[in-house]
Amino acid sequence: MTVETVRLGDVADYIRGITFKPADVVPAHSPDSVVCMTTKNVQATLDESKLTAVPPRFVKRDEQYLQCGDILISSANSWNLVGKATFVPKLSYTATAGGFISILRAQDEKVDPRYLYNWVSSGATQHRARLCARQTTNIANLDRGRFLGLKIPLPPLPEQRRIAAILDIADAVRRKRQQTLDLADQFLRSTFLDMFGDPVTNPKRWPVVRLSDLVAGPVRNGLSPSRSGTHAGEVLTLSAITGSQFEPEARKTALFDVEPPPEKMVDGRDFLVCRGNGNIDLVGKAAFPPESMPGVLFPDTMIGFRLDMDRVAKAYLQMVWKSGAVRGQIVAKARTTSGIHKVNQQTLKSTTFPLPPIGEQLRFAELADRVRELQVLINTGLGSALLGSLTQRAFRGDT
Repeated sequence: MTVETVRLGDVADYIRGITFKPADVVPAHSPDSVVCMTTKNVQATLDESKLTAVPPRFVKRDEQYLQCGDILISSANSWNLVGKATFVPKLSYTATAGGFISILRAQDEKVDPRYLYNWVSSGATQHRARLCARQTTNIANLDRGRFLGLKIPLPPLPEQRRIAAILDIADAVRRKRQQTLDLADQFLRSTFLDMFGDPVTNPKRWPVVRLSDLVAGPVRNGLSPSRSGTHAGEVLTLSAITGSQFEPEARKTALFDVEPPPEKMVDGRDFLVCRGNGNIDLVGKAAFPPESMPGVLFPDTMIGFRLDMDRVAKAYLQMVWKSGAVRGQIVAKARTTSGIHKVNQQTLKSTTFPLPPIGEQLRFAELADRVRELQVLINTGLGSALLGSLTQRAFRGDT
């Protein structure tokens, strides 16, 4: 079936968010306030757990108020997050969008909102959206004109709704699987607390060490990609280390000014830490690769720490690093410049946490390995890769 393609701007409106200063923020849901969605709310589904609000005078036009069916687009963020999208359900409160995100609103007589959302959030469109971004020193901005110039397949409305329904069902199955995986993570966290106590209070009085005490080799910043580079290479994206576990498929091809050196390759002994992002919740997130990845680089948004594996088990460090004890130190020490939060090597090296005997750590690591094996079994089926394949077929007209 041949499907007509049209410009995105011919079927949807692009509305910029409002601007305000931190001093203008008021408590969410307080009298005479409007909830203002920010980049932290733009997740796989709209995250309403942390809401910001401002007085209504900052909303200059009625179109800036959110409507059910709108799509929020991260339009100013680190390059790998530009274009990230979430669907706006029916809200029980009045809301708008902040300055770092924009509203994409379907013209209902031309395109189904759920069809439009599935197309925008597909891997292929996300990649094309990032290519529409203009990179500044610390942040990338989505170019409105180029973004609205993207071509979207546009079958008749009944077919759009059929495709959207199929993809929504597939995504619901994937989310159920994710909930099961999350329960396994909760079990691990509970077991960790039973074995070692809360790292914040350290009730079992384990010795407290700095990350620098465990460094046994070079500490390196990753390699910086360059649009004008002449050397190509595969490089991890931040999502490789910012989820619940390391994601080896989270990588892309990039250009570099120099031949990628071996010391910038992913090594299974390296603790990879996010050194900067527009989202403070991602700064300092870290993971060990399960094994070395020859030929795959880690980017300049990460720092690699080569650690003494005779003193610390991977599973223990990854769990304690997620604790409030470590997160509180990183957030308190992060520097913010032009909306980007950063930590440096010295800040990370000075981070402290309890360190039980290696034998106790390895007992926990053995349990963690079994849980991860179970998660792999659970994840075989309609995971992200299969959903992505189904999405590609849908927008080629193959469903």
